[in-house]
Amino acid sequence: MLAKELINIDFTPLQPQSRISAALAKMDAWHSSSIPVVEPATRKNVGHILFEDIADAVDEAQPVSSITLRSPIYTFENQHVFEVVRKMLQHEVRIISVVDSSETYIGIIEKKKVLEALSEMLNITTAGSVITIELAKSDFTLSEIVHLIEVEGAKILGLTVEEAHDDDSVLHISLKLNHIDTSVVTSSLQRHGYLTTTENRNDLLQADYSSRADELMRYLDV
Repeated sequence: MLAKELINIDFTPLQPQSRISAALAKMDAWHSSSIPVVEPATRKNVGHILFEDIADAVDEAQPVSSITLRSPIYTFENQHVFEVVRKMLQHEVRIISVVDSSETYIGIIEKKKVLEALSEMLNITTAGSVITIELAKSDFTLSEIVHLIEVEGAKILGLTVEEAHDDDSVLHISLKLNHIDTSVVTSSLQRHGYLTTTENRNDLLQADYSSRADELMRYLDV
C-alpha cells in the first residue's frame, strides 16, 4: 500500500501569512501539535509549526512566518506505508504532508488512516489463528516456513517479525493463518525443528495478534 492511497486532500495547510490564532485553531481541530506550512504560489512545503512554538505567543494576530519554522516533514506519494510510519515515528507527528516527485504539496496523511491501513494489511479482523515461531536470526528462511505451512493446506494471512526483547540474535515470527485449528501445521513445523507457541482458541489468538497492532497504535499515539 502506497502513501497516495491514504491522502486526505481536504486538509488546508497553513500559509506563511496565516495568523498564529489560525494555527492554534487548526491544531485543536485536527488534534495535532504539528501543522505543515505551504507556500500557496508554489505549493511547496516551507516548514511546519509546533504547538510549543506558539503556545505562549503574546500576539496571536501575528503571521506564522514571524516565528522560525521547523524544517519541512513530508513523504512522497509513491512511498510505502511502512516508510510513512517510520517518518511519523521519527518526527513524532500525527499528520504528515505528502508530495509528488517534484516535492509539490498534494495533501496529508493522518495517523488514523495509517492505523486503518496497517490493520487491513495485517488482516487483524479476519478470522484465523496465530502461530509464533522462535528461532535464531541465522536460521530464518521464510520460504521454508511458507512451504511447510502451505503443504498442510493453510494460508498465511499476515506476518510480523520482531527481535526478542532479551536477545537481539533471536527472532519471533508471528504468522496469522486462515485455519482455526493449527495443530497439524504446528506439528509439521516442530518436526522440522521449529520452536512454536500456539493457542487454538480463536478469541485468544485474535486478541494476541491484535495486541501487536495495539502496541503500534499506542506507539503512534504521539
